[in-house]
Amino acid sequence: MRCLLCDARLSETVSWKTLLLMAEPPAACQDCLLPLKKLGGPYCPVCSRSMPDNQECSDCFRWNKNREWAGVLTKNISIYQYNEEMKAVLARYKFRGDAELSKLFAGEMNKTYREHFREAEAAVPIPLSEERLYERGFNQAELLAKQIPIPMLHPLKRISTEKQSKKSRKERLQNLHLFQLSYADDIQNKHLLLIDDLYTTGFTVRQAAKILLENGASSVSSLTLIRG
Repeated sequence: MRCLLCDARLSETVSWKTLLLMAEPPAACQDCLLPLKKLGGPYCPVCSRSMPDNQECSDCFRWNKNREWAGVLTKNISIYQYNEEMKAVLARYKFRGDAELSKLFAGEMNKTYREHFREAEAAVPIPLSEERLYERGFNQAELLAKQIPIPMLHPLKRISTEKQSKKSRKERLQNLHLFQLSYADDIQNKHLLLIDDLYTTGFTVRQAAKILLENGASSVSSLTLIRG
């Protein structure tokens, strides 16, 4: 087996921990994994942004002061910092078509789900527009959602083709039509977990959460790979 990032041969030694936890062996070598920094506390209890004394951050304070958006997202947990090394990995994963890199994050996705989202009954990956899906060949959020052991649902359809990463916070808030509902039967009274690769302003996951709640979901949280 070879490292997914540098192609070096990986040791195939299986530890007792791996056997007992039925965990997948690492998909990358330690030299490549070391620069990918995981988030640690203290952080905002709503969005995982680093904050002193676990205070609510200014973004989440503004969201929760707005009647339309208050409480829409129960919480977001992100796993990694958005440093230069992770930025390069994400670009390779999303924009250069290296879908195999989703396996790199399987262990951390599974661990974070078990620690924070045991109540979730189904995962909902943030959808791509048809145009973006055709360009990329896969939905990176859907591949991440496959790494956690709960059913996956696709109740949302993306109706905006513009990249949210290119917009300011104000521009995002002005564009209130990212998604539409495809079906509602399977989400009734369910605790849903949105999956995406990157959390920046929180607008994308809140837009999705709002539609799901308005159509019968009991609560919506999000698990995102990276906190921008």
